[in-house]
Amino acid sequence: MTIQKEKEQMSWWHARVSFETAQPFVADDFAALIDALADHGASGSVSRSFREGGVVLTVEASTPLEATTSALNIITNALNSILGALTITGLDVMSEEALDAELATPVFPDVVGYAEIAELAGVSRQRARQFAQIEGFPVPVIETAQGPLMSKHAVERWLETRSKSSGRPRKLLQAL
Repeated sequence: MTIQKEKEQMSWWHARVSFETAQPFVADDFAALIDALADHGASGSVSRSFREGGVVLTVEASTPLEATTSALNIITNALNSILGALTITGLDVMSEEALDAELATPVFPDVVGYAEIAELAGVSRQRARQFAQIEGFPVPVIETAQGPLMSKHAVERWLETRSKSSGRPRKLLQAL
């Protein structure tokens, strides 16, 4: 195979590596780690304890296995030289296409307020607000200054299964 063909088969891969250190490290050490990985477009985060962290970087490789090996070698060498002894606790490698698809997927569920609930249920906003008083109505997942927001899926499910009797509840006739 020629060098040109090998180059054509190379692609960019994105790796997420989680790690844990035996001893806490300082913020400057983590900054030095990110600087050392600058050629790989690295970014990262650390835990409050400064014993755990994660780094995201890019590598060029022909296959997912090659990308995994390359990312693991790059990150392990950089981590060991800057932070000392550590344990890799997670490794995830994905193609650019897979990363784009993941980033296009919302991290949180679709949410709805009373105006959207009224539209979904075919009722007034006032009636939609009354739904919150009914047992079994979904609890808010987010509270904002504009009002509570509920999971759209949970509200749709509740609307499908709720009792839809209209009007005031009938009074029971008492036998005389």
